[in-house]
Amino acid sequence: MLYFNINNETIREFFMMNEILEILIVEDNIIIQQVIEICLISLGYAVCGKVASGEAAIDFIKKKKPDAVLMDITLDGHTDGIDAAIAMKKSGPIPIIFLTSSTRAEDLERAKNIPADGFVGKPFRDSDIHAALKSAIPRNTLR
Repeated sequence: MLYFNINNETIREFFMMNEILEILIVEDNIIIQQVIEICLISLGYAVCGKVASGEAAIDFIKKKKPDAVLMDITLDGHTDGIDAAIAMKKSGPIPIIFLTSSTRAEDLERAKNIPADGFVGKPFRDSDIHAALKSAIPRNTLR
């Protein structure tokens, strides 16, 4: 059973926003993709896309600019989340939050050099994702 903590603060923020912010999920595990999507929707965000590879993430942002990206480090395909994030950042500023269970020191060091806009470890709580998005998304677009 999934439990998401929706409190008065979350509800107040949801109704005070001018527009719903769109988040791209980059995750190769379909079940985790769905959990993240449910979490984001419960927090008042919209999911503008879900992809499973770094290549698909790069292609996605060429067509549509999300307000932020939740990116796993280990992905399907030849391009991992770190390389995808580097390529995405070259096309313009975009908040990228790594949502990962990777504990490999080399991955974390590479991710710090982007620089990443945030890290959330798996397993996660909805409040972890919400806090990371609030700190990563520029204030003028934030609810």
